[in-house]
Amino acid sequence: MPGPDDYLHFSAEEFAQDEHFVRWVLTPDAATEAFWQQWLTTYPFQRDEVELARHMLLALHQLPQVRLTTDEKQDLKQRIFTEIEAQQLPALPVTQQRRRGLWYWGAAAALVFALLGGWQLWQTRQAGAASYESLLAAAQQVQALKEVTNTSATLHLVNLPDGSSVLLRPHSRLAFPAQFTGRNRTVYLKGDAFFEVAKNPERPFFVTTAHVVTKVLGTSFEVQAQPEAPNVVVTVKTGRVSVYPRESEQAQLATQTRKLEGFVLAPNQQATYRLKDQKLLRSLVPQPALQPGTPRAVAFDYVDTPIRKVFADIEQAYNVDIVYDEATLSNCPITASLNDEPLFEKLNLLCKAVRANYEVLDTQIVVTGSGCQ
Repeated sequence: MPGPDDYLHFSAEEFAQDEHFVRWVLTPDAATEAFWQQWLTTYPFQRDEVELARHMLLALHQLPQVRLTTDEKQDLKQRIFTEIEAQQLPALPVTQQRRRGLWYWGAAAALVFALLGGWQLWQTRQAGAASYESLLAAAQQVQALKEVTNTSATLHLVNLPDGSSVLLRPHSRLAFPAQFTGRNRTVYLKGDAFFEVAKNPERPFFVTTAHVVTKVLGTSFEVQAQPEAPNVVVTVKTGRVSVYPRESEQAQLATQTRKLEGFVLAPNQQATYRLKDQKLLRSLVPQPALQPGTPRAVAFDYVDTPIRKVFADIEQAYNVDIVYDEATLSNCPITASLNDEPLFEKLNLLCKAVRANYEVLDTQIVVTGSGCQ
């Protein structure tokens, strides 16, 4: 694996071919998540290339099934064989004919994948863009909207008329009214942004994207809704949010009430809306953070402490729910200093000490084992 400094001048294409980077994007674990989050914090100027590479990998590995019309299939077939003929293969001896045949069909297969992949990505981008534009067109028939587009390579701060603020990420767009009127505060997003919403329980705040609506009363959270990405992701930092598929009945009803209902997320939780099957899934964030206001008494230093107390401290500090068999595990003694360890490393060390295992199911951490006796 290259060292941290070796990645300084990587392009998006080079990131997408790096084994360690690919593992982080497609099958992340605590180690890869910690490395890349720290690396991005140290070298933020590479965030654009990293994000582009991440979206490239996600798009290539999670493209939905492409459906072509008869004319599109014929056109694709003609393009494939035109490309192959353009290679101008040299004449080969008879003994090498089979090898050339294998190359020929291998090239055809590669071109099919490339052309279909490009076609699908183009279709996805077009659908997302058209949907965003249609949302704005409909909204502007009721109220004029101001649109901010971040064409730079850095974060762009947008101050909203209610005192809320938005960090708009590169290649993202945000539309909002000059003044919020009516019973709700609604903005429209294409791309990625981090929101700090001014608290106002009487006037819920809505972030509307092409596929998902996020409702909050006053909190901080991030929405990732790039049109070429296969998923829309909403991640909560503080407070609580509700997430709905945009065209669902629940999303329509959400505008009629001040309550947060339905698919509710708390800090260190995220919702993923999969476009390929239109499913909304809830999970913990890849690297849960200590919650603001964690009591100073929670120092994560233990001497012969029952593991039930350790689990209780972790639940409180990270706002997570740990499920375990109290009859077999609760009294297992723990002697350890876990101050500097991220959540999942804490769990790894604890489970090793009591001969147990853990897995994350939905937003719960489930610990199983035979106990320490």
